[in-house]
Amino acid sequence: MKVILEKRPVRSLGNPNEDMHSMRRHLTDGSVVEDKNLKSSNVKNIKSLGSTDVVGKNADKNLRGEFSDLIVTDDTNMDPTFWEESQLDLAEEHGVDAKLLLTDYFNNQYVGQIGLGEPAQTLSVVFDTGSSDLWIPGRGCSQCGDHATFDKTRSLTYSMIVDSSEEPRPFEVDYGSGKVTGYRAMDNLDVGGLKCEGVYFGEVTYEDELIRKFIMDGIAGLGFRGLAMVTKPTILELVFQQNPTVPEVFSVYLSNNPRDHDKPSHLWFGGYDLSIVSENATWHYTPVIRRSYGDFKYWTVKMYGLQVLSNGGLDVKADMCSSGCYAIVDTGTSGIAIPELYYYEVVNYITEGLHCRGITCYNVQVSDFPDLTFYLAPDNELPLRAADYVTCSRWGECVFKIQPSYGGAYWILGDVFMEAYYTLFDVENMRVGFACDGTCTGGDWHGKGGFLELEEAQEWLKFTFLGLLVLSLSTIVYLVSSFAPSIYMKNKGYSHVPSAAEQPRDTLKSEIIHDEDS
Repeated sequence: MKVILEKRPVRSLGNPNEDMHSMRRHLTDGSVVEDKNLKSSNVKNIKSLGSTDVVGKNADKNLRGEFSDLIVTDDTNMDPTFWEESQLDLAEEHGVDAKLLLTDYFNNQYVGQIGLGEPAQTLSVVFDTGSSDLWIPGRGCSQCGDHATFDKTRSLTYSMIVDSSEEPRPFEVDYGSGKVTGYRAMDNLDVGGLKCEGVYFGEVTYEDELIRKFIMDGIAGLGFRGLAMVTKPTILELVFQQNPTVPEVFSVYLSNNPRDHDKPSHLWFGGYDLSIVSENATWHYTPVIRRSYGDFKYWTVKMYGLQVLSNGGLDVKADMCSSGCYAIVDTGTSGIAIPELYYYEVVNYITEGLHCRGITCYNVQVSDFPDLTFYLAPDNELPLRAADYVTCSRWGECVFKIQPSYGGAYWILGDVFMEAYYTLFDVENMRVGFACDGTCTGGDWHGKGGFLELEEAQEWLKFTFLGLLVLSLSTIVYLVSSFAPSIYMKNKGYSHVPSAAEQPRDTLKSEIIHDEDS
């Protein structure tokens, strides 16, 4: 094992929320906004695109798991031959085939795999465009749940990072769901077949309770350098610097069907395949902007409005952010996160006339909820249908995947949005593209918008039968336990001796008085 003295300055690893607060302070003081004013263009083929960094953010990660009690589970493995059968022109042109299948858990977590160390140890991660660092549970972590761990003793290229006193350098990252702590290290990384040497990462020795329950082992940040705490250079800087033939772009396709073997969820470094949407699909671009000095931090885009629609989209119930807001495109958040300033107003409009408690509504169906339309710079109109953000059970209980974004002014366009719109992260041109076939219509192109039903009908029939069976058995047990003793005593010739509770009230009273006199 190598030991590396870290000489470069590294800032304190506090809560990423602090950076969010500093950005807000910057804005109130008159921040610089760099907007390339890119026109919304329809580009079918991208030949060469720029570099990508990593991000940290305050989007609450506790969206993970918050809705899982109502989402169907499917651990079906995706068919790896899908990629062998696809004709992907960009990959062939550049000799690149860096794709990762993502396993869809409950439409709530999309998990891929990386290889860390030499020889590579396989670990599962969420590829998070809303955070900047790579962290993985280390061997010996007793508070990391059932997560797989990285065994540094098996890697020939592992290095420990120490300070000037030759003590291991600690790190801590906080999320809405809790924190992880551990030590800094460095090793080689394999991501989608692309090799990266000298990647700084966090070797976790402790995870808070909720994070221990996460399906993935760790997180791999795919944002920008400005908020990197441990992983500098960032994963994407190293991916593109050390693999110069790879176009500096990555695309994210999130299927809303965990059982989709023909078009499984995936992340692709260096390419995309618009035919997933349709043969005539094009990218609708919105520029990435920088809201403070220094390096880019978030995949931040300008938002010019959110409309809550009714009457089949003909009437506007509410129009917000008409003067402009900012949104983060984030694969690490399950739903749509809305700043507190707007959240409760949006919820009131969504639930108007419905019987709801929080984000859960009763005796309703998907068609009872309004459509939403997001307006992104420069002129993109992106609807989100009710079926895209609402999931319902067969007994009329529905959940809409919207939550407040505490302590910040940013809207978060999470997985719900990217399920509706195949997404391209273009770094050279600093823009994000959303795929549409002509006019954008939300997730209708999936063939079935939104989320899956919770369970199939036969499942509920099975549970109903089991429930009735348990109730019947409980009734039988109760009757037997209540009457069997008296029947047995009667058959044996024993007379019934009344209990104190069965004796007349006057008798009890006289006995009590007698006890007192004595």
